[in-house]
Amino acid sequence: MGSTPEEIASSWREQMRRGYLNLAILFVLTKGPLHGYEMMKRISEWTLGMITPTAGGLYPTLNRLEREGLIRGEWKLKERRKVYRITEKGREVFRKAVERHFKLASSIRRWFFKELADLKLVEEIDVPSVMEPAIRVLLLKEDASREERIEALENLRERFETLSLLLSKMTEQIRLRIEELKSSQRSRP
Repeated sequence: MGSTPEEIASSWREQMRRGYLNLAILFVLTKGPLHGYEMMKRISEWTLGMITPTAGGLYPTLNRLEREGLIRGEWKLKERRKVYRITEKGREVFRKAVERHFKLASSIRRWFFKELADLKLVEEIDVPSVMEPAIRVLLLKEDASREERIEALENLRERFETLSLLLSKMTEQIRLRIEELKSSQRSRP
């Protein structure tokens, strides 16, 4: 028969977790060389605790990324730890993966809001990517100047303010739709 829906969903979650861990490792290494323990701390900090790798998950991933030529590890015998650096191939893979992620996220966002509009839960709206432009500067443009980074963060703040207004409108429309459904339920014999 095969796997249960829960087993399949669990497998997918694990695949996504591994994919995001790969990206997180490559990202923190774009900021400079790190040993494993420091990498775990940085990943947790940078992802605001969304990804909190354990040694049991991190080191096999580091070994695989090293075999694939995306990172390079070097033993520091004096400190008795291995320090990892991202390679040029790793930087290119990171850039391509982030670009593809943006395309996928944008498609999902458009589909999601179209479905909500089709269900009459929200008005037909074109929801701009909130984070994409800022993330492109902050993650992908390593040589960005301080002014470019400040501008990216200011734009991100403005987009979040716009998104906040949009979410308030959507919340109100959902509330109205719920009231409409409840009142139509009460009017039935």
